[in-house]
Amino acid sequence: MSLHDILLLPETLLWAWRKVRRCYRSADSLYDQAALAAFELNLEAELEGIRADFAAGHWVARPIRLVPQTKKPDKEGKPRLRQYFEIAVRDQVAWTAMATVLGPELDRKMPAWSYGNRLYRAAWYEEESPEGKGSQLNIGPYRHSAGHLYRHFKHSWPLYRRHISLTARRMVSELIDEDELDQGERRALDQTEGLAYLELPFWIRPPSQGEKLYAASFDLMKFYPTIRLEAIVRGFEEYIDGFRDEAPLATLLNDMLRFEVDDSGLTDEMKTTVEPQVPPGLFEGIPTGLFAGGFLANVAMLPLDLKVDEILRERRTIAHFRFVDDHEVLAYDFKALVAWIEEYARLLEAFNIGARIEPDKYVPSELKSILHPELCEGSGEASETHDELIEKVARAAEVNGRKPTELMTRTLAQVSMLAATDFDLLTDAGRGQRLEQLEWLLLANIPEQEIRGDTRMAFAAARIATLTPALFRPNDELLEAHRHLALTLEKKRKIETAGKSLDESAEAEIQRLYEKIELRKRDEQSIWEALLKRHFGLLFEAFHAHPDKARLFIRMIDYCRATGHDGFSRLGEWMRLHGEGETRLLKCYLGALGVQHLARHLLTACAAVNRVDLLHREREAARSFINHTLRADIDAFVPLSRAEPLQRFQLDAKSAFVASMLLGALEVGRTDPALATSMRQRTAETLEAVPTLANLRTATQVSVGIWSHWFFATTGTHRYDPPAFWPDMVTEHDTADSYDWINLRRYPAELPNEAWTRLRLEPTLLAADDAGWLLDAARAAPDQFAVLSADSSVVAAVASRIALAPDTMSLRDWVAYARTRSPSDPRRSEWTALEITRQILEPLFKFGGPDADFLDRLHPENVRIPMTWRNVEPDRRINDRITWEGWCRLAREESATMIKPGIDDFRYSELVQRTERRWERRLRPFGQLLWGILRLSFALPAAWNIRGQERSLVDTVTWDLERLPISSFTLAILQSCLMPRSVETSFLPLFPSLFGNLLRRAADDSEFDRPIRSPDALRYLLVKAQGELERSQMTVLEHEPRQLIPVRLQQIGAFADGDAAEGDQPQ
Repeated sequence: MSLHDILLLPETLLWAWRKVRRCYRSADSLYDQAALAAFELNLEAELEGIRADFAAGHWVARPIRLVPQTKKPDKEGKPRLRQYFEIAVRDQVAWTAMATVLGPELDRKMPAWSYGNRLYRAAWYEEESPEGKGSQLNIGPYRHSAGHLYRHFKHSWPLYRRHISLTARRMVSELIDEDELDQGERRALDQTEGLAYLELPFWIRPPSQGEKLYAASFDLMKFYPTIRLEAIVRGFEEYIDGFRDEAPLATLLNDMLRFEVDDSGLTDEMKTTVEPQVPPGLFEGIPTGLFAGGFLANVAMLPLDLKVDEILRERRTIAHFRFVDDHEVLAYDFKALVAWIEEYARLLEAFNIGARIEPDKYVPSELKSILHPELCEGSGEASETHDELIEKVARAAEVNGRKPTELMTRTLAQVSMLAATDFDLLTDAGRGQRLEQLEWLLLANIPEQEIRGDTRMAFAAARIATLTPALFRPNDELLEAHRHLALTLEKKRKIETAGKSLDESAEAEIQRLYEKIELRKRDEQSIWEALLKRHFGLLFEAFHAHPDKARLFIRMIDYCRATGHDGFSRLGEWMRLHGEGETRLLKCYLGALGVQHLARHLLTACAAVNRVDLLHREREAARSFINHTLRADIDAFVPLSRAEPLQRFQLDAKSAFVASMLLGALEVGRTDPALATSMRQRTAETLEAVPTLANLRTATQVSVGIWSHWFFATTGTHRYDPPAFWPDMVTEHDTADSYDWINLRRYPAELPNEAWTRLRLEPTLLAADDAGWLLDAARAAPDQFAVLSADSSVVAAVASRIALAPDTMSLRDWVAYARTRSPSDPRRSEWTALEITRQILEPLFKFGGPDADFLDRLHPENVRIPMTWRNVEPDRRINDRITWEGWCRLAREESATMIKPGIDDFRYSELVQRTERRWERRLRPFGQLLWGILRLSFALPAAWNIRGQERSLVDTVTWDLERLPISSFTLAILQSCLMPRSVETSFLPLFPSLFGNLLRRAADDSEFDRPIRSPDALRYLLVKAQGELERSQMTVLEHEPRQLIPVRLQQIGAFADGDAAEGDQPQ
């Protein structure tokens, strides 16, 4: 199969979408939330459209929209904005699909000393290696199903800095004393992935070399925008085997590299302020904001990187490291170090990359005077002699190789330690200590050479926001007073019940307790509010010192959402103070960014108010956040109520905020009408109209269906049943609007009359595999279904199912019946679920049995269960209880069967075509049937009723499998059938290049997700799982059957879907 064919695989596009969705969720930049929701709502058609264009070998990219992003202030301290682009979701997915297919083999060829934007691959430690040694690092294949585009931060920047420090040690001594290293450095010493600098022997040390080394670093100027597109194409052509022979792929790449800038919707001032300025029209470079941009930059740099690697391996006196556009060089001799930087600059030019070294970013900064003397005329350095300058800069670049304090990573070690700490397990003293460390990370003036300031501060701010709610401690005296009051009131109740009255002293005691409780409540709240205020003050202090760090600003809003603290007064004040002068554009950007995040937080807060599974304190924090937002001066962030011109990105943020207010009011309307009314009033002020969904659609030019999907996708609420406000929302949907129509499919049992009318007038709206969905709708509205045209094959199939005799029992009916039985009834047991699944599969192995095509419509409505299973004969019982022996014999004597042609349902099918990989297509429905029987319900997540969502949203399945009380053996079967990772693992031997494993050198990371490759393998596993259960079956008092659940301890710590267990990953 060619690379172009692999690009067309449905799984490739689905993996790409998961990666893009994860990138958006973790993004700290501006983007159009409605556009993302629209793409996801119409996912099946969108992915199919991308696939069709890929198949044709042509691509028309949508314009890239210019938006600003914060940048470090200039030398005078004036705020600046950098160039950034909003890329269409469709183009993001397409580029990520290209990176998924072409990336692994390219990434594998990159030198080990290049760390930035490396593609994601599995990495984990085995604490006990097979050889009996200590912990062993395993590097697995490149992985896609978990939705990670690039490697985790801990596997990139910290590793980069630690390898620099370790290389300095190795350059001066072959032996590294591991006792002097922290845990992160010791693990980094194992995690070399072929880094020659740490191999023995490698270095050619000068005879008189002591412990002295020289270190320097430099950046590349405006890296992404200056990379030439020809360099990207050259990287693909030279290092992807057979790329030139695949004409459609080459044409597609050239089309996709045609970027066109759209700067409409921005003021002229904003356009000219953004650095570097960019005119509308063709863009020659990699647009910042393209998620796959880091990968493309690595492709462009690959020829140069490999040439540099060749030179370094030949000379063995220079160490060169690269992290995106940051470079670090180590050398034995200072002049050799300078010569190497000059040579590298010439190589950059020779390879026609387009990027150049930034003269103002050298460390030591005095290197500029040596390497760019023409830029230093008139400065103090220019008046020094050349030898004096060399000596001065050499002293600044000097490091002690044995103890390279300038290169050491103690701050990174502390970050790793804090990241790995489970605060729930710490004592109060331990939490206080960790909080002090976080405060130091947040506010300390630490050089950015070891870790970027915004990364360090944003990490500390996020951890403080997470930790603070856990610091709440109830007042002991308050608890004791509540207990005493409860006992006293109970005593009073008993006395009054006996017809007596309480004496005055007892009444006075009750009154005293009420007063004490009220006083202690105020004390507790006062102490808690003081703590919240102090921690917010820390975050605000860090932001005030570094307003260009946008992530710090976002973390303050996250803090307010997590704790319920009112920080909006201080944030609003900052906005008003910086709304004029040279900071007004910075304020414009941050205000829009803040409102964008506020919109999402409002939705989750409204959902949290109604969640009974949350702590009272968490619900109150959510309620407080909503109230504080209502009182806040949001106009200081983005003008909401005034009809003044706004930047385009401000309009997007404003639209999302208004939508969140209106949708949130619907969510809280039943439980807190007063709060809902306040939210609608705030919405009315902004809309300048009655706060309805129809007026929201008019004001934002976005379909109600899109906003509705945004709400459900953001909050994760109402996964199975419609919310109380769904009928109100449905009335605002326009069935002629494509997005509204798609969203109406979410709850088929609640389909409105207008939707039934459209189905009657346009029967072609239903695909053949919509029959299962239509059956759910028909059962809820039989009269509406009756008027549909019987000429439609889909309608006929559903009508046929509804007309079945009532004395027959489908698998769905059986599960409904089993749900009413006692938990000890063998008929609702795990063994029975496995037996039904085995019986469905069994006809394949009988002589003269049916063709395997009968499995193409696996569906609970297509499986018939014998009525004798429900009405068990007395000879199968003892003392009116069904025994294990009697039930197992009955279940195997009278089997479940499949009926033809049956119901066809897209929710129970895999995304491959019926003529392709037939067994893989049938495996998932087997898993869904087994899952439904085990959970005693075939109710599917509501989102799965929208075509495409059943493939994308597996979170519900993952969550449910983790909580099902079933054996490890059955769990392994379900994971192999249902989890995307298992499907991915089945691809490993078929498409090794997709996983960077053409050379078969990657470690095996599939111990717990072995794919089931044939019907024989599935039957074998089902029988084996039943055998394990049978060995754990028993009968207790009065012949009551019981089932012990056998659990494989090793599987408890198994990998989650797509990742090694968090604790096993390199730090």
